[in-house]
Amino acid sequence: MTLDSSVTATPEEDRVVFEYTVENVGDAPAEITFRNGLSADFAVLDDGDEIWRASDGQMFTQALRTETVDAGDSETFTEAWDDPDPGDYTVVATLNAGPDAEARTDFSV
Repeated sequence: MTLDSSVTATPEEDRVVFEYTVENVGDAPAEITFRNGLSADFAVLDDGDEIWRASDGQMFTQALRTETVDAGDSETFTEAWDDPDPGDYTVVATLNAGPDAEARTDFSV
């Protein structure tokens, strides 16, 4: 199983929208086992310090679940960071599953 992932950050008027895409670039279907109800998480870093995390203060079901991503297919997860302060940041998106996958990109508000 070979997963490739990428994340984009799109600043809007009063928020930043993140899109995290995980693609199965292998030749066979990939089984992804999620650890709980959280599929993907997003963290915003300012000079390496975490200043925002999408899952902070959230509760998720405590049940394992498995999804299959066919070869060549992808899954996209979205989240929004409301009312960000102007500045230069890095977003780190992680798949809350096995196998692990992570992507990051820099952005400005």
